[in-house]
Amino acid sequence: MVRVLVKRGLKPGITVLAFILLFVSKVHADVIYLYDGNILIVDKAWIEGDEVKYQTSRGVRSVPKTSVRRIQAEKLVDVPSPKKWVLGEVVGGPSADAGSSTASPSTLPAESREMLTRLRENLRSDPSNPRAKAQLISALASIASLQIGQGDFPGAIVTLQEARTLDSRNLVILQNLAIIHLRSGGFKDAEELLREALKINNKDQDFHYLLGEAFYGQEKIAQAIDEWTLGLALGPHPEMARARDKAQREIIEHNQLGALQSAHFILRYDRNISDQQLGQQILASLERLYTQLSREVVSRPPATITVILYPDQQYFNITRAAGWSGALFDGKIRVPTKGLTAVTPELNAILGHELTHAFLASLPADCPGWFNEGLAQLQENRSASSAKKSLAALRETGRLIRLGDLQGSFVGFSADRAEIAYTESLSAVEFLVARFGRASMRSILDLMAQNLNFENSFRRVLNQSVAEFEAAWHQALSQ
Repeated sequence: MVRVLVKRGLKPGITVLAFILLFVSKVHADVIYLYDGNILIVDKAWIEGDEVKYQTSRGVRSVPKTSVRRIQAEKLVDVPSPKKWVLGEVVGGPSADAGSSTASPSTLPAESREMLTRLRENLRSDPSNPRAKAQLISALASIASLQIGQGDFPGAIVTLQEARTLDSRNLVILQNLAIIHLRSGGFKDAEELLREALKINNKDQDFHYLLGEAFYGQEKIAQAIDEWTLGLALGPHPEMARARDKAQREIIEHNQLGALQSAHFILRYDRNISDQQLGQQILASLERLYTQLSREVVSRPPATITVILYPDQQYFNITRAAGWSGALFDGKIRVPTKGLTAVTPELNAILGHELTHAFLASLPADCPGWFNEGLAQLQENRSASSAKKSLAALRETGRLIRLGDLQGSFVGFSADRAEIAYTESLSAVEFLVARFGRASMRSILDLMAQNLNFENSFRRVLNQSVAEFEAAWHQALSQ
């Protein structure tokens, strides 16, 4: 059965997840808002022809002008003033008791721990000093940015929570905390934070958009639609409009499905065919797979994952997936079922495959389509060994797809091209495991969890580039 991986913007179903990093330095910063919902914090942005160019610490980059919703220039202030906040930087707010927080993780460098100790002591000695408070908040913000950059989301949450105790009304702190929770599948926590943010400023479209995402991730679809409607009343927002349109297609169908919940899953199922007892059995199977994949794939998977088992036609009505697709992950696992009356080996295989996608989607760095799909099929205990000759023949006739052309989704492929892409992906990952061992895959993913991109993670673990690996794999096909 062929399955679909929907390529994420940064994360499926949660598109505003280019983290709004928190900066301490007093510099000029611009914010680029993209139509796909992503946000770029850059040193400087400008329009040049058909492109929007921007300066970063890594040099000048660009994006098509047609992909940019708006550019917002920000000037960061020298001395934070009460109740003022700036996108991209946390600044001081109203006076608050410094307390005795000890939020800094023990894994921080000694200099950082020492700096925080000094700044906490400064504030404890003079709690009404706005500069002392602003300095501690800025230091915490800087450390949280570093932790996010290293993929340490739990550490960043702890650090930002301490900043929040110093300024509970700081909207940037609330938004950043909410985004990290959304990124980690902590939809309920994100909901609480965003509700608080909207009490402070209910005219911010991004807060409405993100709160809608938090509702949507919890299958509170009617509330998501209401929130996005409120946000769209404030002005155009193409990504929010698309999200609402999709939710409006889903709500009628989903309301007819049964609903159950376990520690890590929200399950919707066709109660005309499956009873609650079968639903509980499916949840138990999902929890077992969750435990297994936590050992084998990613140690910090999403906190909550929605799984929807549709009657066949409803699946295609909702997802608008290609006719050849057998399941789909787009931030939620969606599976068409044909008179499901038991937890079959085939259902377990499908759930394991799509759950692998959900786990890989939780990584801060993007995973290329071929590796993602190859690993997902491997978790089903599939093998491409019987296809070795046909793949070799495709290579000889120039019809084998380059791995470099299998970076994103296979969704737009024809059935024939999709079959080749999935078979190639599994064959390449099988070759990797045969040559370097299964632990090498986990090592690559561990580095990606620290926000190292795939190519660098691959090279560090295997001591070769993806291109060199591909050449060796091609040669092995012909042997």
